[in-house]
Amino acid sequence: MRAIDGAIVVVDAVEGVMAQTESVIRSAIREAVKPVLFINKIDRLIRELKLSANQVQERFIKIIQDVNTFISAFLEVYDDSDWSVSPDDNTVAFGSALHRWAFTVKQMQQADLQFQNIIEYYQNQTIEDLSKKLPIHKPILNMILEQLPSPKKAQPYRTNRIWRGESESPAGLALQQCDPDNSLIIGITKIITKSKHGIVAVGRLFSGTIRRGSQIRIFPNDTLYRTQRVTLFMGSRQVVVPSLTAGNICGITGIENPQAGDTITGQNVPRGMVPFEEITYINEPVVTIAVEPKRPRELPRLLSFLEIVTKADPNLISSVNEQTGENLLSGLGLLHLEIALKDIEELGVQVEASDPIVLYRETPKTNVTLHEWHLSPNGENAIKLSIHPRSIKPVQVDVWQQDPKGNALLNLSPVLVPESAKKSIISGFHWAMERGPLCAEPVGQTLIRILNLKLSENITYRGKVELMSMVKEAIFAAFETAEMTLLEPIYSVQVTIPSEYLKEVTGAISSRRGQIENVEQKVSLISVSGILPVSESFDLADDFRSKTSGKAIWQTRFARWKIVPDQRVGPIITSIRKRRGLA
Repeated sequence: MRAIDGAIVVVDAVEGVMAQTESVIRSAIREAVKPVLFINKIDRLIRELKLSANQVQERFIKIIQDVNTFISAFLEVYDDSDWSVSPDDNTVAFGSALHRWAFTVKQMQQADLQFQNIIEYYQNQTIEDLSKKLPIHKPILNMILEQLPSPKKAQPYRTNRIWRGESESPAGLALQQCDPDNSLIIGITKIITKSKHGIVAVGRLFSGTIRRGSQIRIFPNDTLYRTQRVTLFMGSRQVVVPSLTAGNICGITGIENPQAGDTITGQNVPRGMVPFEEITYINEPVVTIAVEPKRPRELPRLLSFLEIVTKADPNLISSVNEQTGENLLSGLGLLHLEIALKDIEELGVQVEASDPIVLYRETPKTNVTLHEWHLSPNGENAIKLSIHPRSIKPVQVDVWQQDPKGNALLNLSPVLVPESAKKSIISGFHWAMERGPLCAEPVGQTLIRILNLKLSENITYRGKVELMSMVKEAIFAAFETAEMTLLEPIYSVQVTIPSEYLKEVTGAISSRRGQIENVEQKVSLISVSGILPVSESFDLADDFRSKTSGKAIWQTRFARWKIVPDQRVGPIITSIRKRRGLA
């Protein structure tokens, strides 16, 4: 989404808007990427469900309304733009990718056709004639050209959403103008590791021109690299080119250890340059496996390949269990991890994996305030703070730091804090959040409020280690006073089934500590939506298949973190401590 300015949201005409549709739209709106809609698989409505023309059109109206509900809900968080889709505006296309035909309302009018004519093509078995009369590429291409913005049009309003520098600075103006003759600025969005030419950094060229041999840096680092190869992406293909200008998606080789989210500049950095906003992901790793090579001598190669796959997919996290020495790989779910293991084996190492382990987080159930001063190790600095469950919404002006785990550091102290001291205090906050007191799981969904500070006037007495240690120990003292508990990851699950399997599917979800949130009739099928703990989901696929004779279609995605029921907390803590060697 960071690399593009427009997106085609594809919705199955039978299944309708599903959990993944919501995720796609949310991601697009957050990155200021304008959506248009393609309603696919209309052939199923005609051939399988045998709907009339009026029934099909009612189905279209419902899908469009659902998509617009999500667009408006996510868009109002950012601005008041109207990005809703409508057949009248030619921002909605309908068709069948399988049979290679599609249309917009405008094209149907130009062809002097009605939807009843589409049904007749199927009844008469003349689908090839339909694909010639309404070829799928025309409406899709027309929507892209006419409805989605060009880089020149999009970058002025996208810049403030994805970049937090001063908009009137030379760097800010370069990003907004999308000028090939301006300073070089690239946002890296993807790393390709399976390439005979080495690691390819893929990114959006927001400003300037990139050439083979250009000197570039990963901003703000000073190390310069020379571009060895520049490629233009055309679908899944890469075409080698001598140079590319602003507005394109480029591939670059020659950079050492690039990461998705890096900001690339040229040798001369424009004034006012700051890195792009960190790329955030709707989903997050919630399942871990321990991996080892089948042949122990291949351990160094395995470690190298783990580094490669985690670079290619930032939703994978590789770590080492310090107590056991196990190599751990964390991902969004079991399927995600299985795909990663397959990639490692394709790179050349056969691996063995443990049973999946669910990741938990620790959090306070109660508010705790430290009324006494907590001193730094040298006794020259002191802090008073409080901790709170994240049910309290922080006042934005007080927020010093927020992390991806839902933790926030707020400063309510009247003391004027030098920038160097602030950075050290924030580092101490991150340090404390790495491991909780119950079983060394990360801390999540927690607010830390700095109530007061005493900082030494002598800069040598308020060094980084002193302030970091002070903050960490103060937070841990509050944790030891608070009633701590665990958070567990929760999946949302959406299942589409024939109506006769409703009882089996709802029973499968409920028996796993799940909750049914909605049951909706979708033409001749039923859609069941609910939530269930990730820890209860590992054999869900097999259960759905066996209980529905393979007729269930389902999606799961990470939804939120939820407090573990009290009766389950103790056994989970015991299991984690034993696994970590802490028992």
